[in-house]
Amino acid sequence: MGHWGVASYENDEAADALDAGFERVHGAVYESLMEDDNPLSFEEVQQQLADPRTLEAALRHLIDQAGPEYTDWEEELRLAMVGVVVRHAELGVRIPEDWRHRALEWLEDEPLDWPQDTLRKLRRRAVTSRS
Repeated sequence: MGHWGVASYENDEAADALDAGFERVHGAVYESLMEDDNPLSFEEVQQQLADPRTLEAALRHLIDQAGPEYTDWEEELRLAMVGVVVRHAELGVRIPEDWRHRALEWLEDEPLDWPQDTLRKLRRRAVTSRS
């Protein structure tokens, strides 16, 4: 992850939520595909398995951690939610309007400082301009 923080899903909370979502929906199939001897890359595994159910399960993982009141979420968990949404959008999953709106709002208002701030800002602009 040489550029941690540039992509919203490259943080521990987002990675954990994505992993939980894929595992919750696909169980043993996901675990098998994640084995070291599988020739597929992590990207290819996600591309193969991502769907609205994995999105919902990953978001449910975050809601279980942070609570249903989104105004109370800590910045890191907000960024994780954005990461889950962005990752699924990049994988071609249709994002429900309420989650898309919340993700864009939180991404635009993100107060976190990153070591590679310029790259982070460029990434944010690219994501928000897609809407």
